Amino acid sequence: MDVLFVTGNRNKFEEVKLIAEKHGINLLWSDLDVVEHKYDSVKEVSIAKALSAVKILEKPLIVEDTGIFFKDFNNFPGANAKVVFNGIGVDGILKILEGKNREATFVTSFAFVKPKIQPIPFIGECKGKIAEKPSEVIDFAYDTIFVPDGDSRTFSEMGKEEKEKYSHRRKALEKFFTWFKETKNR
Repeated sequence: MDVLFVTGNRNKFEEVKLIAEKHGINLLWSDLDVVEHKYDSVKEVSIAKALSAVKILEKPLIVEDTGIFFKDFNNFPGANAKVVFNGIGVDGILKILEGKNREATFVTSFAFVKPKIQPIPFIGECKGKIAEKPSEVIDFAYDTIFVPDGDSRTFSEMGKEEKEKYSHRRKALEKFFTWFKETKNR
C-alpha cells in the first residue's frame, strides 16, 4: 500500500518512512511547498495544509504539523514552534525558560485527505521537559533540548529506534496507519 506524504522536510520524511515500513506501507514523498496558515492548534494547521495540498496534487495524501507547548507559557509557542525556533533558536528558548517550569509537550497532527473528502486528523503527544542546556549532539530543531518523560536524554542523543519509542509522530502515525489499513480493505 502506498501513501503520499507531503512535506518540505527531508528529515521528517525519513523518520515517517521508517515507521511506515513497519506497517507494510510504502511512503512516497512530495516536497510540494504548502502554505502554513497560522492557527492555534496543530490539528487546524494540518487540516488547512491537507486541503491546500490535495487541491494541487489531486490525489490522496497526508500532511503533518507539529508544535511544542510550554506549560509555563500558556502553551506557547504551540503551532508556531517553527517560527519561534527560526526566530530565536535554542539559546533564545533556553533564555525565556530560565527560572520557569520546563514541562513541555510535543503534539503532532497528521491529516489524511482525498479529493472531495474532508481531511481526517490523527493526533499524537509526547510529554517531557526542556533541558537546562542543549545537547552536544546537534540535531533537528527542538530535538536538541527536548527530554521525553521516562528518559534523561534529549531526542538528539537517541538513536532513531530509541526516539521512536517516545515519538509524538509515531503515536499519531500508529493511529493513522491502523485506520488506513482497516479502511483500505473496505
